[in-house]
Amino acid sequence: MKKNFDVIIIGGGPGGLAVGTMLAKEGLSSVIIEKDPVLGGRYRSVDFHEARIDCAVHIPTSLSGSVETTYTHKLFSHLGLPLDYKIVPWPMGKVSKEKPGEIDFFTMDPKLGAANFFAFFAFATGVEMDDSTKKELQRVADICEAMSDEDLHKAVSIRASDWIEENVKDPMAKAVFMNIGPIIGTDVKDVNFAQVANGFGTFNRVGAPLLWYPKNGNLQTAIIDPLAEYYTTHGGEVLTGKAVRNILIEDGKTTGVLVVDDQNNSMLDEYSAPVVICTMPIFEAVSRNIIERKFLTKDWAESVAQCEKLAVHDLTGFYLLRKNVINSAHGWVHIFDTDYGAPTYVGDMCLGTFTNSIVPPGKQLVSSLILGSFDATYFGIPVQMEKVKEAHKRWKDAMEKAFPGFNDAVEYEGMNLQLNFTRYAYAVVSTEIDIQPPNIEGLYFGGDSIRSVGTPMSDKCFQLAFPLCERVTKYVRKL
Repeated sequence: MKKNFDVIIIGGGPGGLAVGTMLAKEGLSSVIIEKDPVLGGRYRSVDFHEARIDCAVHIPTSLSGSVETTYTHKLFSHLGLPLDYKIVPWPMGKVSKEKPGEIDFFTMDPKLGAANFFAFFAFATGVEMDDSTKKELQRVADICEAMSDEDLHKAVSIRASDWIEENVKDPMAKAVFMNIGPIIGTDVKDVNFAQVANGFGTFNRVGAPLLWYPKNGNLQTAIIDPLAEYYTTHGGEVLTGKAVRNILIEDGKTTGVLVVDDQNNSMLDEYSAPVVICTMPIFEAVSRNIIERKFLTKDWAESVAQCEKLAVHDLTGFYLLRKNVINSAHGWVHIFDTDYGAPTYVGDMCLGTFTNSIVPPGKQLVSSLILGSFDATYFGIPVQMEKVKEAHKRWKDAMEKAFPGFNDAVEYEGMNLQLNFTRYAYAVVSTEIDIQPPNIEGLYFGGDSIRSVGTPMSDKCFQLAFPLCERVTKYVRKL
């Protein structure tokens, strides 16, 4: 294999493959270096007792009203690849030991816009909002909708809870905003106002966030595999089981990377390129000294440190049942357990059939997603297993209330901790980390750990691929 390229891409997840395919389409020579044995990152599949499933439950999301407006879809269209999809309902369910075998459901209606929050509040608390609270929530939704991109980027330095405390006057409306964590995926005291405003403004713009999933296949087969095949058939090269040890920088310019064989740490190789794109999380690259901290400007180093504080893990649970216990109508549900005083979000439930998993005949596969961003499910850095097990049990207890016999039907169960999607980029920062540092020529960043404002979750990987490709192509061709 050759060792000189136009571009070296660190990371073979959705971000690395997205920008890699676009550069291959432009005719640039590149290599993707992935430390794991396979491509896919958090989109890859795993085997679990003869089942084949997503390694992390993940439902792609749009804040723009249709799947066609997502950057995932735009990338596939740009490459001429098909991307069939299905729309995912956004149901929230309440369970209680007082109602065994029952779930009370609430589903957001895009026609209601910001009024979805009035209905959600009544569902979650059993209390109807008064007109003054509704008016205040609508006023804030109007403010969020009217914010320009420039306004949003300025708001990354404002803590969401501080903005709410100062600007939301109605006590009930303030309480609603302070408790929208399950909708944004993390606590408002930990994130910047720009992200909250970007998400909340969606309700005015298009009614509600839109959730979707590949119609045929899972994230590996429908997204990763087509991109990987496109990349290699258009000249891209792939190195798996190899870890980048250092990005090489001389006189303010990148010259390549130093690579170590994952199976034999004593074997080092040097690969040369005038451009290096790091699509692994930037804080991980800095903490592992892949990017030496001395090369970061002071403001960038501070912002990276703030993002790293939000780099908590999420938990996916896998449950293979001996028989069908859950009706197929319950494909994916946000579960709230009311036996904790107030309705408490305990995690999501997802059926394997809903994510097109391969399941042994006569069995039923169920997955959980428990976000590690809340006080009750904060797993710690490093992870504290007692917290993980506590959250795991809380979710199983809720499932038993909704579906009696669930626990007895579990034949195998397993857990997978994975770094959360994108939420680390919501940190309150004075300087927003962008796709190119101000002081190093030829070094670029992709993936979902940069830019505090953008499309949600892993769609941001595909969003960033477009400006990355344009900027890198222009830079290489002028050399």
